[in-house]
Amino acid sequence: MIDASLLVTLALIFAATLVGSYLRARRRDPCLASFEGYHVTLQLADGKSVWGELKVEPTGLEIFYRQAVRDDHHLESSYLLYAEEFPQIRAIFRFVDELSPENRERRAQDLRRSFRPNLWERAKREVRKFLNTARDSMGEVIGLLLGRVRKPAGRYITDTGENYLKKLGTTVIGYAGNNYDPLLERLIGSKVVVEVLEGNELHEHVGIFKHYSGDFLEILDVQYPFPQVVTVGANGCEETEILQVERLPQALRVHNVTGHPLLLRRLVADDGQEVLVSAVVDAGERATVPLPDGFQSGRLEVRRIRELDMLMPRSRCVIRHRAEEVETLFDPRALLDIVFDVGILLWPDERARRQEERLRARLEAHPLDGPAAVELASLLIRRGQYSEAEALLRPVLTIRRSLPDNGRRAEMLLREIRRRRDGLSADLAAPGPANPTPSRSAVPVGRSPDDLPGPRENG
Repeated sequence: MIDASLLVTLALIFAATLVGSYLRARRRDPCLASFEGYHVTLQLADGKSVWGELKVEPTGLEIFYRQAVRDDHHLESSYLLYAEEFPQIRAIFRFVDELSPENRERRAQDLRRSFRPNLWERAKREVRKFLNTARDSMGEVIGLLLGRVRKPAGRYITDTGENYLKKLGTTVIGYAGNNYDPLLERLIGSKVVVEVLEGNELHEHVGIFKHYSGDFLEILDVQYPFPQVVTVGANGCEETEILQVERLPQALRVHNVTGHPLLLRRLVADDGQEVLVSAVVDAGERATVPLPDGFQSGRLEVRRIRELDMLMPRSRCVIRHRAEEVETLFDPRALLDIVFDVGILLWPDERARRQEERLRARLEAHPLDGPAAVELASLLIRRGQYSEAEALLRPVLTIRRSLPDNGRRAEMLLREIRRRRDGLSADLAAPGPANPTPSRSAVPVGRSPDDLPGPRENG
């Protein structure tokens, strides 16, 4: 004859398991779910990029390509990333300027629900807050209830069964909501500055904080400096969506046809000759870039500002400031400066060291080479060597009329030095699982175009 206590224990475990399984099967990360059905770009920590339409499941995500991709004698139509592999995610981008009219309306409705919720939406959010706040204590509550039940029915529930039910109860509650952070709750709907770990560098981005989960932060309307290469031939280049290039006898005349500033990095000829530019060109303005001797064709490296929404793992980023405070306490131009920030170098970079050697040799041979001085100052700011960087930039402003942007990039870097000295970039907490980024004041600073995320071939 079967013991009644065993039957009661098995029945309770079975019921709790059914509830937990149901919730587990339906639970999706809310930040990922808000991007479902949109065309996104997934960038992994190893630099690989994949783009397509996002589908989210409780066990992972799938990205469907717009066109099948041939790889090693077979066709691939999608890319799968399992939940256990989410730590490999560097960021997920949704480009606002690429949204269809239908998806623009979907996005607008989602924002209205998030920032101006109705009574039902507010009630659901309060329930999620409660469930997450109660998560740690719910196990004790279940234990107390089981203790009360045991008095009249102690002969029906075994000690082992009670311990298992208590643990299972907290697990079930965990599936009913998302992690709750009262500090982040206060920032929802605000413009914020986010510090993001990109490769071996720390960078800042400005956007509107929409939502968070235990694994991700969702930031909207980010002005992101994406790299782009424009091919220049004997007759200039074809008109692109960002600039027009006119070939002059000894120079290129570059016209910014976007609605945002562009950062011209450098011109590299096909024979390997390089012309440093380091110039910021405002929307609608023009800049003149000198050509190397014998130039036939090459490529112009540019950083263009694109408006996008971002999902970033919380293990790689942290919200550091309200952006409105940045505008109020410091120069209002600070937000644009952050878009083209030079970043912070977190550990030694051999490529940066070789570049520094080349720039120093170039300046020794040509002391009035303004773009080289600006590039070297950028590297020094990355490492926190502000005095030497400032000593390089001040003389550049005396020859600003000879520079493609009239010294604007040099002025931006001088403002960056002043902000860091004034302590805008506050210290980060000590490295740890919840906040892995190092202290801003204790590490040196930057960003190279090769490290920036950008479109690559699927797979």
